[in-house]
Amino acid sequence: MKKFKLLAVLSVVMLMPASPLKAEDNEKVSFEVGADLVSSYIWRGQSCAGFSVQPSATFTWNKPGISVGAWASAELFQNSTFANMNEFDLSLSWSPIEALSVGLTDYHFCTGDYWSEWNFSGKASHFLELNLSYDFGPVAVAWNTNLTGDDYHANGDRCYSSYVEVSAPFTLAGVDCEAAVGATPWDDHFTNGAGQENFKVVNVSCKANKEIKGIPFFAQIVFNPHIESTYFVVGVSF
Repeated sequence: MKKFKLLAVLSVVMLMPASPLKAEDNEKVSFEVGADLVSSYIWRGQSCAGFSVQPSATFTWNKPGISVGAWASAELFQNSTFANMNEFDLSLSWSPIEALSVGLTDYHFCTGDYWSEWNFSGKASHFLELNLSYDFGPVAVAWNTNLTGDDYHANGDRCYSSYVEVSAPFTLAGVDCEAAVGATPWDDHFTNGAGQENFKVVNVSCKANKEIKGIPFFAQIVFNPHIESTYFVVGVSF
C-alpha cells in the first residue's frame, strides 16, 4: 500500500510539467495523461477518502472509438476518519457513435495482492463493472452494474449492485457547471454500503469548473439523501 502511494505521488510529480499531455497521429490515436488534487474523494454520494491525488492516463483509437484507461486515487494523509484509502482502476470502453459508450471497469481497492486476486472471486479486492452511457445533449444518462467481487445477498445470490445517474451541463454567470442525480435501483452491496434496500437516491450534486490563471479549478457540492450527508469538494486539475 505504501509503495502504491509513493508511485502515485511520483506519477503526479512527473505529469505536472507537461499535463495534460496529448499525442496524436493524424487523428487516428490519442493519448492523454493528467492528475487531480482533491480535498476529499467522494464517489457516487459516498465518502471514500480524505485529501487525495488522482492521476489518470487514457489511450484512444479514434476510428473504432476504443479507449483503454487507468485511474488511481491515493490518500495523502492518513487520519482517524479514513483508512488510508488507495485505489487503482483499469477501464476499457467502446463508442460506436459519439453519444454512446459501452465499457468495463476493473475497480481494485489496494487491500490485497493485485495479481493473486485478479480472479474476481468473492474475497478478491477486484470488482468488474459494466458501464453504459448515452449523451442526449441536454442530459446524459449512465447505467453501471457490478458483475463480480464481494457483492452478494444474505442468501448467497449475486446482487448485481447498480448505479444509474442523470446529468445535465449548464452555464451560470459564465461558469461551466454540471448537475447530477444518481440512484441505486435495487438492493445494493457495492455502491453505497451493504444492506441498502430497494430504490434509493444517493447522489444529488452540482459541480462548477473555472480556470484561474490558466489552471483548471473545480468545486462540487454533493448531497446524499439516503444517509442525509452533505459534502463540499474542491480540487485542481493538471
